[in-house]
Amino acid sequence: MDTDYIIRMANQIADALGINPDQEQAVAELADHLTRFWEPRMRSALLAAAADPGLRAQLTPLVTLALDRIAAVTV
Repeated sequence: MDTDYIIRMANQIADALGINPDQEQAVAELADHLTRFWEPRMRSALLAAAADPGLRAQLTPLVTLALDRIAAVTV
């Protein structure tokens, strides 16, 4: 799985959803989108990227918040 592509795609979706002035709702919508529409391998690759400090720095704050929410539910 191409990590750069996964990160870029997640950030683009976050940019689209980030126009919502209610950040909590934007985080919930992004977490929902990643859970419902991304296949498990893609989600796993994104979660693995978020676990690497160097790659996590490439994620937008909205993506990191959504991933934290997803990780909290799946643990």
